[in-house]
Amino acid sequence: MRYIISYVSTVHPDVSSTDISQLMDYVRTYNNTIGLTGILMYSEGNFFQVLEGEEKLVKMMFERIKQDSKHYNIIKMLDSQMNTNSFSEYHSSFTVIADDYSKNELLEFLKKEKDNNPEHYKSISYLTQRFMKLL
Repeated sequence: MRYIISYVSTVHPDVSSTDISQLMDYVRTYNNTIGLTGILMYSEGNFFQVLEGEEKLVKMMFERIKQDSKHYNIIKMLDSQMNTNSFSEYHSSFTVIADDYSKNELLEFLKKEKDNNPEHYKSISYLTQRFMKLL
């Protein structure tokens, strides 16, 4: 069974834009290498991330994130099993999704959440709209 965790967090003020850029590149490469799918978005001092994959791996990664000094005020939005992935790979971007394929995957994720987790959908939809500014 696949697993999903999504959260928002505030970036520590000491983290520079160069640090964030390097983090985005590293996370995209590393997560694709270890088999996690999802998305990491950064906008105006905040992260929004969706992690999908094997349950143990997703939970381990989230524990690492919680210990990471780059961010604080972590608010978990989703934490559950899932039947199918919403994302085909791992994406990371600043403010907007870089291509239509990535945007379509995020929109498909939101559609699944609306159908499967209506109690979380409003919050997640709101956050993605704030991060993407294009929905």
